[in-house]
Amino acid sequence: MKKFICFVLIFTMIFLFGCSKDSLNSDSAETESTEFESTLQNTYQNEKTESENTLPADYQNKNVVLPKAIISSYNLAEKFQNIKLDNFTITETIDSMYYGYKSIYSDSGINDKFILINPHSGEETELLRSDNLDNWEVGSGSTVVLQDRYLYEWKSYTSESLENAYDVKLTRIDGKNGNVEIIDELEYATPLIYMCKINDTEFLSYSITQEPSDKTDYAVISAAWIYNINGEKRDIIYEKYENDANWTDSEGILIERFAVKDGELFGLGRRLISGKYQFFLYHYDKNGTLLNEEVLTGFENIIGSEQMLELHLMGDYIAFRTYESLATYICKKTQNGIELVMKGADRQVQYAVSSKYIFFIESNVNVYSGEIEQKDCPLYIIDIANEQICATKFSFPLENPYFVGIQSFSDGSLLITYCENGVYDPLKIKQYILENGIITNETSDLF
Repeated sequence: MKKFICFVLIFTMIFLFGCSKDSLNSDSAETESTEFESTLQNTYQNEKTESENTLPADYQNKNVVLPKAIISSYNLAEKFQNIKLDNFTITETIDSMYYGYKSIYSDSGINDKFILINPHSGEETELLRSDNLDNWEVGSGSTVVLQDRYLYEWKSYTSESLENAYDVKLTRIDGKNGNVEIIDELEYATPLIYMCKINDTEFLSYSITQEPSDKTDYAVISAAWIYNINGEKRDIIYEKYENDANWTDSEGILIERFAVKDGELFGLGRRLISGKYQFFLYHYDKNGTLLNEEVLTGFENIIGSEQMLELHLMGDYIAFRTYESLATYICKKTQNGIELVMKGADRQVQYAVSSKYIFFIESNVNVYSGEIEQKDCPLYIIDIANEQICATKFSFPLENPYFVGIQSFSDGSLLITYCENGVYDPLKIKQYILENGIITNETSDLF
């Protein structure tokens, strides 16, 4: 694939805590481990069992924590449709078309070409863009689809004329005809700009950059702006955060990640207060006015000193992924603070979110050896509205299935990917999709 995965390397260089890194990591590993273990015990000790037939919480494996759940013998995998498109990896759905890339072997390795494809006929639609638009260097990997037709994405391009900035372009793909156009272009301090959909005509873009400070080495700037469907832009948020190794209190607001919930804008970040880091959830209106801030008590014991790569807010649930350990987490806001629901370090558990449900599944592949592990890996489903958790049987008719990943699309569909015969091969992946309507009908019967 292209280089959007490389964004994590640049992200680490620019992010995040000023000169406070040493103080942030000053607690001993033993203390962090004790606090984390205590958090897990408190989380599940107080959890009420929804049914006598439940899966126990996993206290022993610190890399994987799975919740208690109502068990269903129903094999939801039987409702997934097998996508029979050779060497094509789906990344989104646009206007009844699949958007993704075809992979082919060449002398230089595997080359990927992004196209649109009709899932029924297999007819391909080329992306109509100038050659230089294809030569992007890095991107955040986040995309937004509006009106089930337009896909937006930020990409960075090489420019010899820019010394301390990047040439960053906001592109829009028309799912009806494959036209690609530039709707905004910036000379910007970072090549990484992230996106969140607000509604069907607007989306939020945001970035985290540095600027000079007269108090410490540099200040961290969390900036956000809103685009409409035509690319018209409004700057709405500019938060400045400063910290230093010998400070007991940081200054300003740090937004590490933004998220949109029910059309409302939220930012999550930490501050140093009396020598300890606390996490806050900030609620903004669409003019950038701060409406409310909420202390996320206990969140620091779950994430520790790691950094978030992505953030999702659904009801009282918080789902995120971190950079350092490639861990996925699902947490829940309660009257007693933030409680851990799921953890999967080293991508051992992957999740996907829709408007009504959170899905997650443990990988059956040992991340250290790459070997298949013979164990049951049910698909967990959290019903956000009633806050119930179900674990359903999940088995495809494959020979030694090798789990690759799970993801959700803008239309609410769910995709899960495997390889066969116990070996990962990017040109032989098996993709299965569960359409949004089927998700709603089938999952509602599981609880």
